[in-house]
This record gives sequence, C-alpha cells and structure tokens, in this order.
Amino acid sequence: MKVLLYFEGKKIISKSGIGRAMKHQIAALTSQNIEYTLSAKDDFDILHINTVGITSFHMIKKARKNGKKIIYHAHSTEEDFRNSFMFSNQIAPFFKKHICYLYKKADLIITPTPYSKILLENYGINVPIYAISNGINLNKFNYNENKIKKFREYFHLKEEDKVVISVG
Repeated sequence: MKVLLYFEGKKIISKSGIGRAMKHQIAALTSQNIEYTLSAKDDFDILHINTVGITSFHMIKKARKNGKKIIYHAHSTEEDFRNSFMFSNQIAPFFKKHICYLYKKADLIITPTPYSKILLENYGINVPIYAISNGINLNKFNYNENKIKKFREYFHLKEEDKVVISVG
C-alpha cells in the first residue's frame, strides 16, 4: 500500500497548521512502515488530500477515475473561514459550498477536532468522519528552566507573578 499525501502550495503552507499536519502525517506513516509519496506523478493506492484548491479537485477526479480510495483531511470549515480576511464573511457561503462538494467526494474524512466533525455532519456530509487531532511534538514543550528564566526576563515578570499561556 502506498499513500499520496497531497498538499497544494507546499511552500506557502509549510509554516501553517496544515504544513505541520503534513510533517505529522509523514511521521505517522513512517512510524508504521507505510510507504508514501508527496509527488502526484508517483503511483499510489490511497489519495490523502489536505487542501481545497482547484488542483485538489483535479486530483480527486483523477483518483476516482483510476479507482483509488480517497481520504480527505478536512482542515477547513466555513466557521474557520469567516473573519479570516477582508470580505471573507461575504465569500464564506460560497466557500462552504466548495468544501462540501470536495469533502463529499471522499471515501472517508478526517478532521482535527470533534467540533469540526459536528460542523461537517451538520453540513449534510454523509461520508464517514473521524476526529483525530493533528497532534503536537511534545519534545518541543519540555520543561526548560533556562527558557523560563529568559521568558520572565523578556516580559519583566517577577518570580511570584502568575502567568497563563495558551497555544492554539
């Protein structure tokens, strides 16, 4: 079995959440000794698609024509799209129609949160949907006394000051 991890605009998304998801997907497949490719020119058995642009549509069409299974990683919802840039709210209903059209072409959908799963189900998407976290690299978040000290110095925080941090 060979999986094509398909991402449009790899350079553009490399620093985004979807870019990190790509790294996590590669690590997961590697850890299970599952062969994968990032090149649409290679042969594959399963298309694991992560983006919602025009070339993603063409990849789905080609995979379906060749009898390949399609997993869609649904990173995007209308609700996430809203308030993301100027006029996004006006475009959001069209974006929703577009992603629904694409997501419904899959054999299975993975979404990063139970909330996103509920949204997609409420869109009327009847494809099986599984909520699986994109995960994080826990090694990046190890306790480090030196980094804590530098953080407190940078923000002029006293030892007794309480600090609440959220990463999302």
